[in-house]
Amino acid sequence: MGNKLVCFLAGLLMVSAGWTGECAGESAVLQEEKLPLYEYGIVGLMAHFPQYTGSDEYQTYAFPLPYFVYRGEILKADRDGIRGIFWRYKQFETDISLAGNPPAGDNDARKGMEELEALGEIGPALNYYFFDYGERDSFFLQVTLRSAFSFDFDSGLDVGHEGYVSDVSIIFRDSRIFKEQKIRFHASTGIRFADAAMHKYFYDVPLAYVTPNREYYEAEGGYGGMQLSGSITRELTPSFSASCYGRWVNIDGAVYEDSPLVGTHNNYIVGAMLVWKIGESEKREP
Repeated sequence: MGNKLVCFLAGLLMVSAGWTGECAGESAVLQEEKLPLYEYGIVGLMAHFPQYTGSDEYQTYAFPLPYFVYRGEILKADRDGIRGIFWRYKQFETDISLAGNPPAGDNDARKGMEELEALGEIGPALNYYFFDYGERDSFFLQVTLRSAFSFDFDSGLDVGHEGYVSDVSIIFRDSRIFKEQKIRFHASTGIRFADAAMHKYFYDVPLAYVTPNREYYEAEGGYGGMQLSGSITRELTPSFSASCYGRWVNIDGAVYEDSPLVGTHNNYIVGAMLVWKIGESEKREP
């Protein structure tokens, strides 16, 4: 697996957490003030997360990445990743949802089984804004449906479709409560569903891999767990911002919770980020 793809998918993991753009050079300003049409710079990212949901083994990534923020009327690349605002009516909006997971390393629960390859997810999202529609201050319900693809580079590029994932989340973002301190924060909670194919990718135990300590298991589609997450961003200077992130995931009641590949019902993700904004456009956002 190429290091660039691993970094990209690790970055996608943070994007899927609604965190990456939280510190991407956005000034803590009032809603009505216009931001640059685009910004660019460098991100230093550290993330510690489980090899897969339900695993009791974790992995850590730390690396620099370039970043680019674009705030067009239709196309946006910001805290939500790459977004295409294809339709907007009153309090409703559609855009694109992205997520990902780097390949799992050595895992005791999966010893002797096929490795879990890097995973990328993409699909549509529907947002309903309760109030405060905007880049920095908003409160909305989001429903996503993503198609998941695995990437295997052992003998050239091999892309496989692994199933479908759906999230239902409530997301709150604010830059006004602690405006004087130049602090922004976000909080979200939600539940996840996936089809049988997606759950099989992580939790199935075929007959060929049954051992005295690992029984046969066939996963089903349905409820996949809930999450609670949040992040805090502090603007240090007009060019530098720092952010920290945390997420708790619980799989009590998930359809795959009895899989022998599940080592824990509670996972956490923690991360930190330092952003250096190198430049920006003179033109303001629409």
